[in-house]
Amino acid sequence: MTTTVQEDWFRYAPQAPDGRSAKSLVTGVGTPSQRTLLFYDHLEIGRDVTGRELTPGLLLIDDQTVSSRHCLVTQAAGGRCFVRDVSRNGTRVDGRRVMPNIETEIRAGQMLSVGNDRQFLLAADETADARRPDAPLGATLGMPGTTLASVLFGDIRNYTVVVQHAPSDIVRQSLSAVFEILTEAVAEHGGTVKEYPGDAILAFWEGNLDGAQAVSACGAALALDRLVRRLIGDRAVWQLDGFPLQMEWGIATGMVAIDSFGGSRPTGLTVIGEPIVLAARLEKLATEETGPILVCSTTKALAAARFTFRDLGQITAKGFDRPERVFALQGL
Repeated sequence: MTTTVQEDWFRYAPQAPDGRSAKSLVTGVGTPSQRTLLFYDHLEIGRDVTGRELTPGLLLIDDQTVSSRHCLVTQAAGGRCFVRDVSRNGTRVDGRRVMPNIETEIRAGQMLSVGNDRQFLLAADETADARRPDAPLGATLGMPGTTLASVLFGDIRNYTVVVQHAPSDIVRQSLSAVFEILTEAVAEHGGTVKEYPGDAILAFWEGNLDGAQAVSACGAALALDRLVRRLIGDRAVWQLDGFPLQMEWGIATGMVAIDSFGGSRPTGLTVIGEPIVLAARLEKLATEETGPILVCSTTKALAAARFTFRDLGQITAKGFDRPERVFALQGL
């Protein structure tokens, strides 16, 4: 018989062992209130409300920004763990928002965050599990306001020429291979890929006013640019002879609104704000003369202590009614 784990803001009913190795989520790490939540197969996180039944493997949190069914943590064969977000306000791993309804690996030592900064560390040797009741439990409160984010937009140069002259299946295979590699690199630098509009990749980093998101985005852009240069000669990835792989990048930082869409079963993210458009416009301004990575003045100001930039002066981007001071990101 397992014992319910309960605090003033959550309650959890562990499942009985099922022959697998135990995993654990740990909350309040290093404090007197530290608690360990064991799971074997999976653990589900949802919102607690009066009268909701606590079933084995279900972690209920008293927080209206947590969805009734928020996310699912599973243990796969071999002991690897994955998290799948099905919430309105998102689930984060080490501060990076994961894409809805896509399994994202979470490794021992990483922090899982839900709702109003409820944090759980995935420990190396223990864990928890879950099941979900199907009863509707009321509306989830949206997280208030907007967030300061750095947006990265990368685009393949001369893609129109490529699609006109290269075999479509080879173009598709090459694009898929490149974006798969770039997506992994974005994740390694703490970013979230929102989408792949045509021949482009759009990613973002959330954060507070200390500017860490701009630093992460700049570091990622430099790493992605180096990665693209290495892929040029990799025939297993870029199979288009006569069409060298080249990409330009734009980074813009500012306030954005991030939300999920798809109702009670989210299928994607919406990211709305001027930085989305500005990052795409900056990318279009990049040339051989400017260098491949252009950033806005806000990004430069937040990341200036870590990177070197070249001032390109005032530029009025397409669709904007005021000039923007633009900088070329050159390196560390």
